[in-house]
Amino acid sequence: MQLAFFRPVSKPIYQSLCTLYLSTSMEIDKMMMERIRREHSYMVRLLSILRHKLDLVKSEQPINYSLLKEIVDYLASHSEKVHHPKEDILYRHYMAHYGDEQQVANLEREHQELAQITHQFLDVMEMILNDAVVPQDVFIEQLEAFLQGQKQHLELEEQSILPLINQTFELEDWQNVESQWQNNDDDPVFGETIAERYALLARRVRKSESEYT
Repeated sequence: MQLAFFRPVSKPIYQSLCTLYLSTSMEIDKMMMERIRREHSYMVRLLSILRHKLDLVKSEQPINYSLLKEIVDYLASHSEKVHHPKEDILYRHYMAHYGDEQQVANLEREHQELAQITHQFLDVMEMILNDAVVPQDVFIEQLEAFLQGQKQHLELEEQSILPLINQTFELEDWQNVESQWQNNDDDPVFGETIAERYALLARRVRKSESEYT
């Protein structure tokens, strides 16, 4: 029987292998951050559609209010059930392990305020679709406020909060927050299975995608 002898791995190679392993593990465990940022990109696309519709309203051109309602409804429902709870796991872990960063401390409350504003605007959309009279200047004012609030929140997270967390968290932190997220991440608009209530929006999104391909 012939014995196989293995040449010992040199220290530089061993260190390189360890670095590669840790880097690969870190990338795997940063999947929550990747999902959050992917969802942000979806939101930016939807807000862009809303901004275009706002410009049409200001120029007194007709718009599809049913599409607007689906966008706002999606932003309300998906944010409250999937997106914001995921972010809140990150923020709570950061606050518990890395001290009191005021911007991070305020974000969970800001999520609640955004939800309230979104539902208020959703009520306005329901009124319009039910043939209630909503003055155009009131609609424009509320849509502008909604867009501005969403834009400021996304910019704060993308430019300040998420980079801070990305630089701070170690592998163990990512594993911890990932283990806390057990919910289904299926997206009812951008995922493979489209919810019937968002059929119009899904068609509009896919039409936009085809325009860039």
